[in-house]
Amino acid sequence: MPLATMTDNTTITARERLRIHLREARRITDSPIVEAQLVAALDAWDDLPPTPLQECPVCGKVGLPERIQQHRCGIQGQNGENILL
Repeated sequence: MPLATMTDNTTITARERLRIHLREARRITDSPIVEAQLVAALDAWDDLPPTPLQECPVCGKVGLPERIQQHRCGIQGQNGENILL
């Protein structure tokens, strides 16, 4: 089963998806050279600064940028629909 079908892209961040793919590639490689590169990539990933939190300009909810862009605001539009950012 491909990894893309095993994860729910709405609940994990792009950074989390990247780490999953790097770890999976490391697990299945037969090449020591490729494995060394993947280990270095995972080490570099671990050294990245945390993703700064973002505040929704409409409702004030705070979270990861990917999740704030996809959340349902408690604010309703003129037609009564929830505003998606």
